[in-house]
Amino acid sequence: MRVLIIGAAGMLGGRLAERLARDGRLGDERISGLTLVDRVAADPPADPGIPVESAAADLSEPGAAAALAAGRPDVIFHLAAVVSGEAEQDLEKGYRVNLDATRMLLDAIRACGGGYRPRLVFSSSIAVFGPPFPDVIGDDHVPTPATSYGTQKAMAELL
Repeated sequence: MRVLIIGAAGMLGGRLAERLARDGRLGDERISGLTLVDRVAADPPADPGIPVESAAADLSEPGAAAALAAGRPDVIFHLAAVVSGEAEQDLEKGYRVNLDATRMLLDAIRACGGGYRPRLVFSSSIAVFGPPFPDVIGDDHVPTPATSYGTQKAMAELL
């Protein structure tokens, strides 16, 4: 199984890459290759037991998502985001990275054709719900984002 981590230079992406490289498995399946992508090339995990490639790419740039999907990874972890404060300060950047890039990735996967259906793991945010937050957010809790970041993440979830 080939795994792609988008947003691999971030905290979550780095930890995920380390864990997958160490275990060499995702669930019951052996990982045959791990590709790390972010706006800057992510440092590959030390002493990986599997082949690891690292590349710099901006998913919001035209053609970037198509190039990643062309490799037909079996599992895609989409962790790339402009987080809350930065998304609020630069509204266009937030929408470009948090919504448009996600849409471009989904479109690129669909355009591959031939029945290509990778498992896509998308990291969202509690910000999609907006305050006040109950102790437990159940499946019936209505999203009411209070920020552009939460709105962008909610729209990506709907896609």
